[in-house]
Amino acid sequence: MHITNLHTHSLYCDGAATIEEMIVSAIENGFDSLGISSHGPVDEETYWNIKKDKVEEYIEEVKRLKEKYKDKIEIFLGMELDYIPGIGFSDLCLSLMKRLDYYIGSVHYLGTIKNGVRWTVDYNIQELLQGIDECFGGNIRKAVETYYQAVSEMAERYQPPIIGHLDLFNKNNKDNVLFDERETWYVEAVKKCLDTINKTSSIIEINTGGMARNNNKEQYPSTMILEMVKERNIPVMVNSDAHTADKITYKFNDMYRLVDDIGFDSLVYLTKGGWKKQKIKY
Repeated sequence: MHITNLHTHSLYCDGAATIEEMIVSAIENGFDSLGISSHGPVDEETYWNIKKDKVEEYIEEVKRLKEKYKDKIEIFLGMELDYIPGIGFSDLCLSLMKRLDYYIGSVHYLGTIKNGVRWTVDYNIQELLQGIDECFGGNIRKAVETYYQAVSEMAERYQPPIIGHLDLFNKNNKDNVLFDERETWYVEAVKKCLDTINKTSSIIEINTGGMARNNNKEQYPSTMILEMVKERNIPVMVNSDAHTADKITYKFNDMYRLVDDIGFDSLVYLTKGGWKKQKIKY
C-alpha cells in the first residue's frame, strides 16, 4: 500500500521539527510520499500560522528538499489554509493555491470577540466558551451549526483538495461536556454538510492529530461521522496532522482497520498525475 501523509507541520508554523526532520522520519517509517502543509498566512498573524515574510522561504525550502530526497520519497508542497466565515480565503491564500501541489481547507476561526481578536473552535475551552457567549449569545447549538455551515460553504465555493479535521469543534467537547453528538440536531447538521461535500471533488481526511496531541478518544471525523461519509461514498485518506517527527504515523494501522471495518473499499493518495485509489492493507 502507498504510505503517505499530507498533513504535516514544522517550525514554520506551530510544529516542533524542521521540514527536513519530518521528511527523514517519513523515510525511516517507509513512506512513499509526504506532503508538507504549514498553516498558511492570515491577516492577523498568530504563533501557529506561518508569517507572511516567511512564505517564500518556506516554498523554496520545500522545493529544495523535494529535489534532495527525490530518490527516496516523493515530496509535495502544500499548505493548510484558513477559510474565514463570511470572508472566505484571503487574496494571499487564493494566490498561493496556484503555486501549491495541493492544499488543505480548514475552518478554525468562527468569529471575533469584543476585543477584536478572532477566536478559534480548537484553542481551548475558555476561548471557545467566550466566543460562543459573545458571538452567539451562549447558544452552543447555533455556534456548532454555524461551524458546519462554514465548512459547507468552503467546500461548495472552493472545493479544496482536502477538507481538514471535519468535526474539529469536538476537540473541546470531551465526554459531551458542551453538547451530545448523538442529538438529532447535531446529526442533521453533519449530514447537511456531508451532502454538500458529496457534490464536490473534495476529499475528507481521517485525522489522528487530536488523539496524538489532545488525548481525544477518537479521530477527526468521529466513527459515527465516518459511517455517514461511507454511505455517501466520499473519498477519504488518512493523515496524522503531525507536529512532531515521532508522531508522523500516529495510529495509522488503527485507522486502516477502522475504515476497513466500516466498509470503505479504498483510500486515496496523491501522485504527480493526480489522485489515485488504493486497496486498504494493514
